[in-house]
Amino acid sequence: MLVMKFGGTSVGDAQCIANVKEIIARSVTERSPVVVVVSAMSTVTETLIETARLASQGEQSAVEEKLQSLERKHSQVVEALFPKAHRRAVQKTVTDILGEFAKLCAGMALVGEMPLRALDAGLSVGERLSSTLLAQHLETNGIAAQAVDASQCLLTDDNFGNAKPLLKHTHDAMRRVLLPLAEKKCVPIVTGFLGATREGIRTTLGRGGSDYSAAIVASSLGAAELWIWTDVDGVMSADPKMVEKGRIVKELTYEEAAELSYFGAKVLHPKTLAPLQSSRIPVYIKNTFAPEKAGTRIGPSHENSPQGAKAVTSMAPVALLTLRSNGTPGTTELLARTFAALSHSHVDILMVTQSSYQDSFCLLVPQSAAEMAQATLEHAFRLELSHQYLDPLERQDVAAIALIGEGMKGTPGIAARVFGALAREKVSVIAIAQGSSESNISLVVSQEGRSAAVRAIHQEFLVPAAAQSV
Repeated sequence: MLVMKFGGTSVGDAQCIANVKEIIARSVTERSPVVVVVSAMSTVTETLIETARLASQGEQSAVEEKLQSLERKHSQVVEALFPKAHRRAVQKTVTDILGEFAKLCAGMALVGEMPLRALDAGLSVGERLSSTLLAQHLETNGIAAQAVDASQCLLTDDNFGNAKPLLKHTHDAMRRVLLPLAEKKCVPIVTGFLGATREGIRTTLGRGGSDYSAAIVASSLGAAELWIWTDVDGVMSADPKMVEKGRIVKELTYEEAAELSYFGAKVLHPKTLAPLQSSRIPVYIKNTFAPEKAGTRIGPSHENSPQGAKAVTSMAPVALLTLRSNGTPGTTELLARTFAALSHSHVDILMVTQSSYQDSFCLLVPQSAAEMAQATLEHAFRLELSHQYLDPLERQDVAAIALIGEGMKGTPGIAARVFGALAREKVSVIAIAQGSSESNISLVVSQEGRSAAVRAIHQEFLVPAAAQSV
């Protein structure tokens, strides 16, 4: 079995959907069964969120404009893709689904709020529309297909906006709903990003939700492979906006892909990789608009897996917080209370470095959480700060750089080469972490030094010697 997921740009307009139909048709011919997961058309989810926000603020005329734009966008697809004999039925489905969203907006306007439960129900509209359009387009071209609302088979808790799948129940439901279609050689077109509680209340899966949906489908059905179709040729060795000599990485392990994603690269979200890793299902990142290209394979490490550096990525701005004690509290207590306080405030920690001779350490946190982190720590240590047992908390807005690749930990001289490359570009290292992961050397530089640091490390590790001399 092959599971394929198509992102928003892949189904962005009528021509894109026609391209997707061709990819599915080839796949059904070459390998069957095939199951498809789709995102909403590009920009639709953002428009739905903005429309709901306007509704909650009572901006009725603006809401009407947004609803009309959504209707036009999908009606243009109906007009372009379907023969006259089929248009009326497809258009009625589009109108009915958008009508549900209009009613939700009216309710938000009435209460003057945008509850997450109602928003999740509203956001389901995008994927329901795209799955319906794609399934109907396949049907009219002689390919058996059926739109499947994931609320029937992806069961979650009730944490609206970022629901957690109930994997055992989901596994059983997906096999019950999707396998009979696949066995009849009918392609299920499943809505990504969406789920429902066991009581049938709609939920969404949060960041990376559509990819996560596809991974859960693949794992539940025991698929041989998952192909994620997007608008790039694969995972790049560095951001092409910073590095001209970036190249497609042919192969990554699950851990390498997770590390890249964690440090800002546009790779699969770590939660997407979890069900694939447990089932050892490889996933390929492929370009909808250049389907002949091999893309990037992400899968379990094997005997011939290439070792060493594979990619460099960066994040900026991020915030570096420094805590420095005069001995009271000691390092262990300082760390324990810091982690407990930040965990309670739901602040992610990207990196930790500790002084070897002082009771002090640095924390790297996302810029979006910097103020919360600082306020949380100042409150947690208010007594120590007032008695000057702790120096005032220091905050510095910086950039994080990560060099990713398995086997670097056991290779002598990697860190020295990193420092040497940065020294040649006169980039100072503020902090570095190596050893906690086999696949990652991460460091902190100034925001101004970010691009130079990425280029220098990429040139040192990822550009072949022959290319460097050109």
